Amino acid sequence: MPLTWELPAALALGWVCVTAMLLPCARGAASWLSGGGWVWPSTGPSLSASMLGPMGGHPLAGLVATTAAGLPGPSAVYALVTLFEALWLAVSLLGLRSWWRTWGPGMREGLATRSEVEKVLGRSRMRRHRAVIRPDLYSKHPETGELP
Repeated sequence: MPLTWELPAALALGWVCVTAMLLPCARGAASWLSGGGWVWPSTGPSLSASMLGPMGGHPLAGLVATTAAGLPGPSAVYALVTLFEALWLAVSLLGLRSWWRTWGPGMREGLATRSEVEKVLGRSRMRRHRAVIRPDLYSKHPETGELP
């Protein structure tokens, strides 16, 4: 399958969308944890404002005055925003590492290393089945039936 730009672009766009949605989610979680109940913008434009507002230093952006009253201080909101974004970054990097080592350019191809063989087979099993594993070295002689 040829590699094109569409799949990486879609993944990057999805990652940015999740990152942006974590801003109002963190604000809602901060409000919920402080006892003010879950806070969420009511319309599409207010959702857009609630994504851009915290980045500009306005944690109350996109909320009506009645719901904004239950919001904790900016330090609590920004602490949860930082926590949510850091967790999202960590999960993303672990996923990228897993992809890189499994299907990406960092994928190992070819024979197993000695340590991988030892881990799977074990030394005693390798010795017991050495004629099957390396028939070129440990096969029985046709005349005597013994190992070399």
